[in-house]
Amino acid sequence: MRLHRRSATLVLALASVAGLVAGATAVAVADDPTEYVALGASFSAGVGIPSSVPGSPSGCGRSTNNFPRLVAEAEGYQLKDMSCGGAQTRHLTTSQTTGQPPQFDGLSSTTDVVTMQIGYNDGNVYSGSIADCSQTASSSSQLAPCETRTLGRYSAEIQLTAGNIATAIAGIKDRAPSAQILVVGYPAVYPQQGNCPGRNPFSAEDTAFLDRLEVELNTMLKTQAQVADVAFVDTYGPSVGHDSCKSQATRWVEPYTNPVGALRLHPNAKGHQQAAKAVRAALD
Repeated sequence: MRLHRRSATLVLALASVAGLVAGATAVAVADDPTEYVALGASFSAGVGIPSSVPGSPSGCGRSTNNFPRLVAEAEGYQLKDMSCGGAQTRHLTTSQTTGQPPQFDGLSSTTDVVTMQIGYNDGNVYSGSIADCSQTASSSSQLAPCETRTLGRYSAEIQLTAGNIATAIAGIKDRAPSAQILVVGYPAVYPQQGNCPGRNPFSAEDTAFLDRLEVELNTMLKTQAQVADVAFVDTYGPSVGHDSCKSQATRWVEPYTNPVGALRLHPNAKGHQQAAKAVRAALD
């Protein structure tokens, strides 16, 4: 049972007036915690961040310090974390790996809150763009620019994924009709200007292209959330200036080379703390 924050304040006020009745209400709320289901891929699972969740499916990479767990702990929610590294939207309704059922299996009529951070892996946008844009040169490309060589393929895949996201949101509504749904965007993996040859194997031009792809992806996710009348959580804006090119003390995303405490080009523990902050701010 989801008790809205404003409603929780009202319950406390009634408790001071109504005594025994409010006491019974408080017990009922405590015995029926808010049910929170987290859907998503590696950026939600917290791949590479210590420590791994005991008993979670091999290969999913769920961390005890991922943002869904941080949100659940801070809010007192009962969490069902279905996120799994490498997931695509098709894995919301189909099994991804041994021990990992369709992610939608975590949803029910009693689900109160759902976060969904997914879409980067559809059409191989995330891994494919990294592979295509990786350079052997340290500061300037020896090849044609990545954007030229890929011929708009990744932008087209992002637009195709829009339909998958719309279907996913509708599927959540069908399975969890009372839940607050939050579509969570992706943080700034790359800098908006320049590059960092010692950390990431991309030219400045290709780095800018990779960043534009991520902006396109987030714009698509936000649009689909708005069309479906559900919340969108912006994690890109707050993370600008904390990308993978920054120093270890500053960055919220680890670089391609020598990542520390998280998978390369993925959010680290600080990144998940900030994502949790953004999600909590968007809760009813």
